Amino acid sequence: MPLPRPPPAGGFSFTWQASVNGLHITEKDFLSTRPLIAAAATGALVFSKASGEDRALIIQRAAHDSMPLLWETPGGACDLEDETILHGVARELWEETGLRMKSVTRQVGGGYTFITRSGLAVTKLTFEAEVETPVSAQGEQLFPKVTLDPNEHVRFLWATEEECRQGRVAALDSNGEPEVVNVEFTTEAQKRIILYGFKLRREAAEGACEQAQPQP
Repeated sequence: MPLPRPPPAGGFSFTWQASVNGLHITEKDFLSTRPLIAAAATGALVFSKASGEDRALIIQRAAHDSMPLLWETPGGACDLEDETILHGVARELWEETGLRMKSVTRQVGGGYTFITRSGLAVTKLTFEAEVETPVSAQGEQLFPKVTLDPNEHVRFLWATEEECRQGRVAALDSNGEPEVVNVEFTTEAQKRIILYGFKLRREAAEGACEQAQPQP
């Protein structure tokens, strides 16, 4: 099996909001209070407004992998070498997409547990992650540069909330021609988490607007 992308120079450095302090712990500590759970996994929800509206990064699993050609967010199992669960988020995001996590905004949902093919219970925790974002010479925000590991994923898309809900994403094919990609997620839970992430961002933006309104 090919080796994963080596960590970036200097390792992983990021900030996080106080709301996720309780998960800035090792996988071992997380599992110590959950005796029926064998392992922890993470997912990273990355958003961009480079097109003017919120879009989430989704990636398509390789044809030779389990759940072939289905779609998901970047993520995977925590490693023993991960300093904390949040470091596991940063590592998986980097290995699968080449994106460097700058900060963890929030946890998305309370996590959900699934059973692997070998019968082990795994709890998956998903976080909204901010990444390094390029800016054009005119100062306009650009989509983050995604570099997939072809052994794990074969395509990526930036999808709107409605596109994720409908499972149909407007994109460009390899020749630059418009197409509509039919998206089937790995699980219904994965789809729900993505849509919930959009909802949380919308609520946070509305709350910020209300706070910015002048008081009578």
